[in-house]
Amino acid sequence: MKKLILLLLFSPILFLAQNDKSKLVIGINIGAHSANKNTAGLYKGDVTTNNIYTIFNTPNYQTNFDNYFQYPYSVVETPLNSHYRIGLEVGAHIGQRNKNGELFIEMNFLNLEVQEYFTVAIDNPNNSTPDPTYQPLPIFGEEKRTLINLGYSIDLYNENDIIVGFPFFAQLTNTRLQRNYIEVNGQTYNIYHGQIGQPNTNPGGTGAGLGIGLTGSVKFNKQFSFMAGYYAQYSRINMNDNLKPYGLHHSIFARIIFGKNSLTKEAI
Repeated sequence: MKKLILLLLFSPILFLAQNDKSKLVIGINIGAHSANKNTAGLYKGDVTTNNIYTIFNTPNYQTNFDNYFQYPYSVVETPLNSHYRIGLEVGAHIGQRNKNGELFIEMNFLNLEVQEYFTVAIDNPNNSTPDPTYQPLPIFGEEKRTLINLGYSIDLYNENDIIVGFPFFAQLTNTRLQRNYIEVNGQTYNIYHGQIGQPNTNPGGTGAGLGIGLTGSVKFNKQFSFMAGYYAQYSRINMNDNLKPYGLHHSIFARIIFGKNSLTKEAI
């Protein structure tokens, strides 16, 4: 897998480097990623055998829970519509510009989080109604993704040190569940998705997709330019054999680009 990634990263750049009319550019970017929610349900606490109910029935935790809830209690509801929070995305960009656009490859890294609530019913005899007291408690999920984009950006406008680009690209995704846990009375309890005590058994895998976007860049000196952009990505996120759906994901980003002289067509 590492050899394939290195080949994808460098073979297009090495090919174009032989062309005297093209120019190498390098960029670093930071942005926000909005992930499709179709895999967020993996973190809702009841999709694995070592789940919320297992935690509440573990003898080692009974004293902690009994002291906290004080009265008979039970889990009555798990999250119904889980979704990801907006995630931080950082990455690097390498490209070769010509007079009409740029062939590029990018590698972006992002951390995603899910925070929802499950409900515990407490049979409090002091309650003023015959119904139990319902208490929401937080459940968390943490996930890492790597996105590799290989594509081409067409210059829609390239004049006066300003470039408006239309990028389109193929995307390779790699995803890994990092952690899933609940919090009760300030203490955390892990939900396991693999074999307890075995390394590298968390759900995750590779997928692929396609993306398009819109970018705008402006040169602010002879070597550096600033770019802002948006990507829409329709990609598969592979978590396990039964959960590897396609979905639409969105990114917005800001990028600092280094390239000798100007990025505009007059300098190429």
